[in-house]
Amino acid sequence: MTTSPPGVRLFHGGVPGLRPGDRVLPPIATGVEHTLTGTAQALGASPEHARGDRVYVTIGRDVARVYAAVKPDGALYQVEPDGPLEVDPDCEVPGVSFACQAAAVVRVIDPVVLFRDRPFEAWVRLLNRATEAAGALAGGRQAG
Repeated sequence: MTTSPPGVRLFHGGVPGLRPGDRVLPPIATGVEHTLTGTAQALGASPEHARGDRVYVTIGRDVARVYAAVKPDGALYQVEPDGPLEVDPDCEVPGVSFACQAAAVVRVIDPVVLFRDRPFEAWVRLLNRATEAAGALAGGRQAG
């Protein structure tokens, strides 16, 4: 378990329609079926690596933007975790991605992020660049 690094903003790409103060809840609580967790599990990811009882957050704004894009009309939020953070075991770049039991929306950054705005390859490139940039930002400031 870790805590949010001081002064570091966290982001979540998820379902649209949330407002500041609303809670981001895990898929197991909301019944949302179209999730990356569900897709990962369908492709064989282990339950401890793709948990339906967790909300995933990141220090990378564009990392979260990519995850918002894969939702139908997903949205990009700045969030504050409810409770401690856990290191995301799937993220190979330390200090970039975390899981928590729930999060509160602090700010709506982009209410609609459309996948069709870019080709698939462009989203993958953005994710890779954004993850590397967030990793550089995390540097020695890893949560913990």
